[in-house]
Amino acid sequence: RKLPSLASSFIVPAPVDDPTLHQGRVRTTPHVEGQYAAYVYIPLIVHPGTALYSLIDEVLVVTKEMVPAAHAIGEIGTCQNGGGLVVNSSHRVRELHLSLTRPIFLRAHQREEFKQAIKLIASRRARFQASFATFSELTNDERTRTFLSLEVGAGHNELRDLLSVLSPTLRSLRQRDFYTQPRFHVSIAWALLDPDTSANGDGDADTKRRPRACEEVTIVEGTSDSNLTSSNGDIGESDKQFRTKSFPRVPHFPSELIPTLNQRFGARVSSAHIGGFNADTIAVKIGKDISSWPFHSLS
Repeated sequence: RKLPSLASSFIVPAPVDDPTLHQGRVRTTPHVEGQYAAYVYIPLIVHPGTALYSLIDEVLVVTKEMVPAAHAIGEIGTCQNGGGLVVNSSHRVRELHLSLTRPIFLRAHQREEFKQAIKLIASRRARFQASFATFSELTNDERTRTFLSLEVGAGHNELRDLLSVLSPTLRSLRQRDFYTQPRFHVSIAWALLDPDTSANGDGDADTKRRPRACEEVTIVEGTSDSNLTSSNGDIGESDKQFRTKSFPRVPHFPSELIPTLNQRFGARVSSAHIGGFNADTIAVKIGKDISSWPFHSLS
């Protein structure tokens, strides 16, 4: 005997993601009810008026000239015209993320346990100085986007130590460790990759993550982090056609972009005065929830 169907009020509709609302970005991991995308990172707050803020603005101007399809990352509350890169549109704080994990996925009952583990790590680690060394291009694991990144020089050893203490927690949750040869970085711009060409291209040894920061930040990353297709992973033929027409894509950044940036801005970004920063906080984003804890002070 056939059972009666459930009333519609008991059925939770599967989310339908619209890439046209997210600058063409698509969900790379299918939605699973009760599963939360998460990642761990060190936040870097860059204030207007600082040398690094001004340098990033200059770099974005050059990037926009060479890659019209590029989008800025990390400007909180900045308006965008037509979904493109907006430079000097406001003087708001820029928040950048230095990832310490790949995107991971937690069940509801694992969220608090994971946060407590990160909090404990923060209480046992001392803050440290780090600095940027060079510009580079990195792509995400799925090769759907490419990123303009600032790679870390000084501070690399301390960041590797953090990976070591994070590893047992990740493995206990059956999550993958970070990359075996990590290239620690923050990203400042991204562009959609053309799937027809990027699939056959030479990728970087390391790739950029994930998950996204808060919705006000134009980082997604990746956010988690902001992966935007339908729950079955298919965006539909009409959406594919719309994205192709509406969102410019690139096979990769122009070959001269990174050398140009390093030639024009490399000396400044690698100087401790401009590219140096304090790694004093660790944060975790789970779904839309962000928690952070300070590293302890040296005394």
